[in-house]
Amino acid sequence: MRPGQAPGAARFLIPADGMIRFLRRLSFALAALLILTVGVVSLVGPAHFPRLMGLLRQGAGTGLTVGGPFALLDAASGKPFTQDNLRGHWTLLYFGYTFCPDICPTDLAKAVQVLTSLGPDGAAITPVFITVDPARDTPSVMDRYVALFSPRLVGLTGSQTAIDQAESDFRVFAEKQPVPNGGSGAYLMNHSAFFYLMNPQGEAAAILPPQLDATGMVAAIRRAIGKAATS
Repeated sequence: MRPGQAPGAARFLIPADGMIRFLRRLSFALAALLILTVGVVSLVGPAHFPRLMGLLRQGAGTGLTVGGPFALLDAASGKPFTQDNLRGHWTLLYFGYTFCPDICPTDLAKAVQVLTSLGPDGAAITPVFITVDPARDTPSVMDRYVALFSPRLVGLTGSQTAIDQAESDFRVFAEKQPVPNGGSGAYLMNHSAFFYLMNPQGEAAAILPPQLDATGMVAAIRRAIGKAATS
């Protein structure tokens, strides 16, 4: 104990070299956090970041401002699929693309798991997968892809103009990301990854953020369906 030091205070002293190491680690951690934050904003694009954060803030409830008139193509039947096809039943919408290396297949598998866990409620919900990459996701490609997950999963594609309209309706961000050393024309798609639960009136009943696991999605969907039943 140093002269004049209060009893018991010695155990709180940090050696100078230890303090320096601590401050270095803290600075590295803060730098990493800053890089991560900048990376996220860069990924979705500065102009789109506030729009996506708006979706996160909306969460679940009535009057969610997404959806609108669109005209796409059902990959399996070749028939038109518009906003009118969302009416009369619950729908779980997701935007992605078949060449996605990890996130999209993981999310689609999660959606199938969620609908199974919901039992009869899940059986009444139509899962729909809309491509953000219509140049590669032709009807035949989409049809084969969705069949890998569930015979109930509806795959939608269309012209780039039609896809752009649907993305605008649902505030989806999507852009091409060239693959370094991937060859001529090689690219991935940066895109937002929300699930949209649409009620039988074709309105958004809940917007489910990407970080929700299957258990969280089940709970959110049950709340939305229960709220609609009692309203």
